[in-house]
Amino acid sequence: MTITIEVALYGRLAQLGGGKHIATINIELPRNSRMKDLFEQLKVNPTETSYIFINAVLSDVPGLNASQEEELHDGDHVGIFSLGYMWPYQYRHGMPMTKSLEKAMNEFGAIHHTYKKKA
Repeated sequence: MTITIEVALYGRLAQLGGGKHIATINIELPRNSRMKDLFEQLKVNPTETSYIFINAVLSDVPGLNASQEEELHDGDHVGIFSLGYMWPYQYRHGMPMTKSLEKAMNEFGAIHHTYKKKA
């Protein structure tokens, strides 16, 4: 069985969906697929992405790659921004985010433009 995911691509990634700055495409994936499977099908290296939303919930930020193991479900909407796009000042502590991103944020600290492992 497969699931269908609606994917919105922003910035340079929009070219993958036939757009210039924004593109929306539907992707079929096997059931139990994860974000890493979506990246593989799109042929996108996660390091080329910045902010990622799954069903309007922040799931990743530049440099963390916390969304790789997030399971996708039929009908999910995923928004993927290219690096250099979307600097959301409104996205601060207290906003809805996935458990994996919350864990990574706690490990690396407050919201930054990029993240590096602590020495």
